[in-house]
Amino acid sequence: MLFSTPGCGVCESLKLKLPVWSEKQGYTARFVWLDLERFPEACSRFQVLSVPTLVVRLDGQELSRQLRHINLSLLEEQIERPLVLWSEL
Repeated sequence: MLFSTPGCGVCESLKLKLPVWSEKQGYTARFVWLDLERFPEACSRFQVLSVPTLVVRLDGQELSRQLRHINLSLLEEQIERPLVLWSEL
């Protein structure tokens, strides 16, 4: 889930980069883009205090949360092991 606002240039860039990165890594993912101006209640529900905020969840469990500066290499490190364990079930 990517939490953003309409004026966030980094958010717009991430909307394009994330699906390409995911496909390159071989991940099958569903992306959700939440505009916090349209859905302000998402801030409190997901504890989002700044944009961009990227939250990666698997089976309802949060695997990764990154704020402002999204590092895709770090994201891969954070989700690699849980994805391997989940796929073995």
